[in-house]
Amino acid sequence: MRYDVAIIGGGPSGAVAAAELAKAGISTVLIERNLDNVKPCGGAIPLGLIEEFNIPSPLVEKKLSKMSVRSPKGRIISMEMPNGYVGMVRRERFDSYLRDRAKRYGAEIMEALVKQIDRNGKSHTIHLSKGLAPLEVSYIIGADGANSKTAEELGFPPNDLQVIAMQQRFHYCDTLKPYEELVEIWFDGDVSPDFYGWIFPKTDHIAIGTGTEFRKHNLKQLQHRFVEKLGITENPYLDEAAKIPMKPRKSFTLDNAILVGDAAGLVTPANGEGIFFAMRSGKLGAQAMIEKVRNNRPLSSYEKTFRKLYAPIFFGLQTLQSVYYKSDRLRESFVAICEDKDVQQITFDSYLYKKMVPAPWGVQMKIFMKNIYHLIKGS
Repeated sequence: MRYDVAIIGGGPSGAVAAAELAKAGISTVLIERNLDNVKPCGGAIPLGLIEEFNIPSPLVEKKLSKMSVRSPKGRIISMEMPNGYVGMVRRERFDSYLRDRAKRYGAEIMEALVKQIDRNGKSHTIHLSKGLAPLEVSYIIGADGANSKTAEELGFPPNDLQVIAMQQRFHYCDTLKPYEELVEIWFDGDVSPDFYGWIFPKTDHIAIGTGTEFRKHNLKQLQHRFVEKLGITENPYLDEAAKIPMKPRKSFTLDNAILVGDAAGLVTPANGEGIFFAMRSGKLGAQAMIEKVRNNRPLSSYEKTFRKLYAPIFFGLQTLQSVYYKSDRLRESFVAICEDKDVQQITFDSYLYKKMVPAPWGVQMKIFMKNIYHLIKGS
């Protein structure tokens, strides 16, 4: 069979791209190796994403406005969003809904493993598992995660920096009751020496996880220590683990192929947020692909647009992580800064719609001086 565009990977980035393309009348096939796959993910999404992509309320299991951060010494800073919330979704339901929406618009959904991609002049031949006939396509969108086979087959630059994350799901118990309506982030070297631990509540369970740079520390040991510190004696009913890219690839566009989401490395440093940037890259990539198919405009416009919109956020969070995640003394200082109400306001305003929100000059100077003080103290 022949299609204009093949999307490899059926997570949020691939599903959004498929919906955009199909809605525009571009013949599209989405190939997912396992439609029952559950992506290990905290499942936190900002209000801006919910509004932009019209996510129905039943998919948002929790709307949380309260959160806290915990330091290595156990200091807890409580915060509350006055004008928004963090939405909590369950990835198996969320991803399925997005794929179904793409199908309703006219995309074909196919369950198969991509075994090989051959370049034939200006088109590609995609070889599939399960004895399925090869597909002939003009363009490819790689949406197949941090270990993207598409990127490898098509010769994209490597995905250098990766975190390995582990998450466990626990049914609610007396120990976890306080977290039913609360997001908590742990900046604690015992839980994660170079990332953080998280507690994300859902309707009928709590997701607890941690991450660390790939092949640098014993992830299972870190997760076990986290659960012990929380005083949980019950066993989890589900264990999950996955790699998370922490830096965009040097390039994620070619003449007739692009990468989106985790495959492009579009997960922010410091907080590891990927769903928003996956869906935004899927949408922006699909829009560029539509222009390519219809008017032969270069796909490089997608990468230029994405970097123009979000490079300052990636740079800011990379700087924050490289400065404050190095030691428990610095993490202690970082949590202390979080107590400042102006810091909280700027953080929440930026988080909700993923825009760098400028603060008044006096507030900027105050925060700058606090950073200098806490950096000296932490060092």
